[in-house]
Amino acid sequence: MTLRKSAVVLSMLLLCVLWVTPAQSRPSSPVDSCAGPSALLTVLDRPTISDSVCSVKKNNVLAELGYDYQVETGTHFGTLQTLPQLELRYGAGDNVELKLFPPNYLLQSTFAAGKTGSLDGFGDAGLGMKYEFRYGERWGIATDTAITIPSGSKGFTGKGTGVILNGIVAYNLNADIGIGFQLGVYRLFNPAYAGQETTVNPIIVVSDQLNEITENLQLYAECYNAIDVQHNTGIASYIDSGVQYLLLPNVEVDFEAGHNLSDLSSDAVTYIGFGTGLEF
Repeated sequence: MTLRKSAVVLSMLLLCVLWVTPAQSRPSSPVDSCAGPSALLTVLDRPTISDSVCSVKKNNVLAELGYDYQVETGTHFGTLQTLPQLELRYGAGDNVELKLFPPNYLLQSTFAAGKTGSLDGFGDAGLGMKYEFRYGERWGIATDTAITIPSGSKGFTGKGTGVILNGIVAYNLNADIGIGFQLGVYRLFNPAYAGQETTVNPIIVVSDQLNEITENLQLYAECYNAIDVQHNTGIASYIDSGVQYLLLPNVEVDFEAGHNLSDLSSDAVTYIGFGTGLEF
């Protein structure tokens, strides 16, 4: 599926989000989403693929973790489970945060020719940093970077240092609805090539914090694209959506689901996941 088709799908989702938010109930004056009693919904990087434009407040610690179950169907059939998807974020200063990505445990199962195979082990660990340039009533701008360290198990390690660099922009249409755009350059291991792959990754996410119902509930829809600039294999596109709920000002739970849109192979990938965010 082309990038144009992905944009059309996301536009339809945006229209749906706008439609379900009554215009008369939307506050006319947006607020700073990086602060306030429900700010955790905006500060969290998970469950979206894109990162938040907000940095963790100085001296605070934010722990994000979850579980993901992925199914691949088509010419191949298999499953992949990933946990605990742990990301530890520390507010090292004003607008600056440091990140730690401990290794995930992965369990992969394949089914072919009447036979079942399995492989399990740990992925690579990583380190990162985010800098929030500014966040006003409407606009937010940030950048974050990360490296992955080839420390995982055979079959799951990147076999080399990976690099991620992202630029993030967020815009609040009003106090309910926000739009985020992230543009990343990734150089990571791809098992299809048994080596490093360089991709450009544009991501668009639309979120709706349902203040007319409760300020503790937020919905989102996201379109993610990975453009292979090294092997010229085209564009891999995914769309995902989910719901987040704030149990306490410092405790969030979420559920999400996603599916690939691209026609780069005869296989389809669908996943579901859930997780939580805890701020200290």
